Amino acid sequence: MNKCLILLFVFLSQLVNAQDLLSLLNEEEGKVVTTSLFKDTRIVNAQSTVQTAKGEFKFLIQHRFGTINQGAYSLWGLDDSKVRMGFEYGHTEKIALGLGRSSDQKEYDFSVKYIALQQSNEFPFQLSAYVALFAIHPSENQRAQADFDFLNFLSNSNQLIIARKFSSDLTLAILPTHLHLNIVESGQKNESFFLGLGVRYKITKRVSINAEYFYAFEELENSTNVLSLGFDIETGGHVFSLHLSNSRGMNERAFLRDTKGEWSEGDIYFGFNISRSFSW
Repeated sequence: MNKCLILLFVFLSQLVNAQDLLSLLNEEEGKVVTTSLFKDTRIVNAQSTVQTAKGEFKFLIQHRFGTINQGAYSLWGLDDSKVRMGFEYGHTEKIALGLGRSSDQKEYDFSVKYIALQQSNEFPFQLSAYVALFAIHPSENQRAQADFDFLNFLSNSNQLIIARKFSSDLTLAILPTHLHLNIVESGQKNESFFLGLGVRYKITKRVSINAEYFYAFEELENSTNVLSLGFDIETGGHVFSLHLSNSRGMNERAFLRDTKGEWSEGDIYFGFNISRSFSW
């Protein structure tokens, strides 16, 4: 599957490489800048190049239900739900801050996203950097243990988001990602490295199909590679995203290290994201 996905991305990029980019661009401060590479701040689970504008707040709700192979008794997973609520703030035109909390493992996340380079008539792609810290809220029983150390509940990730808009409809992204866990099971490494691939294809002015895949460079215990498919619907100030994934995680630590589902076995989670921007 890895080779097939890579070949698909190469084929699509070659297919549209010759198209005229001038129709995609808007003039900004004397140079021609490419806009709207993605619809929202996430492709599916992973970060996109989009970030909250300066002085703007964004409220994000993410839901992940159970696996669809649970059958009719649990309404194909809809009876079982996990949620993440997040807030993002555009500190400057290039820096956005994020805060989130996931019901799964009672986990908090804190993030910074930075636009380093923008795609334009002078540069062929957009480059963003994303750094996040994750903190699992320890239970009362865990805090009562003699060997309790809060540092063991922390982890962090570092990611580059390299994206190019090839036409008015198609954007491709590469996401090299590093993840560090302060504590791991015996025999496992604290450091993990992944390569993510993302794609957005616009169907109409307000609807696009999205997909992403993350490949781990080494085999991880109790975790597998992540494949997610979905589509975005823009409705005024909201972006509504529906998707299917073999991962239930809603931040990088969770979906990169806690994914156990296999598409071939029906371990597929239905989920959705809703985001709303506020400015004053």
